[in-house]
Amino acid sequence: MKNRIVLFGLASLVLVCFVAAGGYIYFRAFSPDRDKYPLRGIDVSHHQGRIDWPRVAADDVAFAVIKATEGGDHVDDAFARNLEEARAAGLAVGAYHFFTFCRPGADQAKNFISVVPHDQPLLPPVVDIEFGGNCPQRPTPEQLNAELAAFLAPVEATFGKPAIVYLT
Repeated sequence: MKNRIVLFGLASLVLVCFVAAGGYIYFRAFSPDRDKYPLRGIDVSHHQGRIDWPRVAADDVAFAVIKATEGGDHVDDAFARNLEEARAAGLAVGAYHFFTFCRPGADQAKNFISVVPHDQPLLPPVVDIEFGGNCPQRPTPEQLNAELAAFLAPVEATFGKPAIVYLT
């Protein structure tokens, strides 16, 4: 009986060590070196719920890119509030558009341009392209490039700076 308890204790200790080592490796891999990447930022949408922006700013976050729109007609219902509150907390702010494959790029650009303020300082516009959870119709690379170009041209002309594109 005593041997079982000792064996169970050792097995538990080994398991805890493996979990701790795995967690350390995982989080270290997703925490870039602060000397190489001193500016930290986040992207947010209504999915995060109500955000405590002063706390975010206190966590050494320098900027926030906030979801403004999706597709040709969806507006993130937390965009205006998040933009105002993040800016009030002292963060640099920008807006992003979730690009869908089911709507023409030009329609999506009109949606984004109609929602994002033109009279306030903003980071460059961002377009988020995700292949998972998007329209079931998959465009060819040529179609995607054409629709993305139809989105980017008016957005970059309106905001006067090149857009950032990120894909997952």
